[in-house]
Amino acid sequence: MSIELSTLDERAEAEEAMAEAMRMLNKAIRRVHESGLTVEVEVLTVLTGDGQMPQVSVGTRERQKGAA
Repeated sequence: MSIELSTLDERAEAEEAMAEAMRMLNKAIRRVHESGLTVEVEVLTVLTGDGQMPQVSVGTRERQKGAA
């Protein structure tokens, strides 16, 4: 039973960490956008021993004239 509880605790902590990371990422994206840059996001697929795992690549570039 303690192994199952430990796994559940670990998963809950991982979900909480991802939620916090997403809040920070969204705040950074808003800041970048407000500074006049465009945010580019690309989802990559990485192959691991356990199968495919998505990875996110985030970058910025100058905004095109007239773009919102």
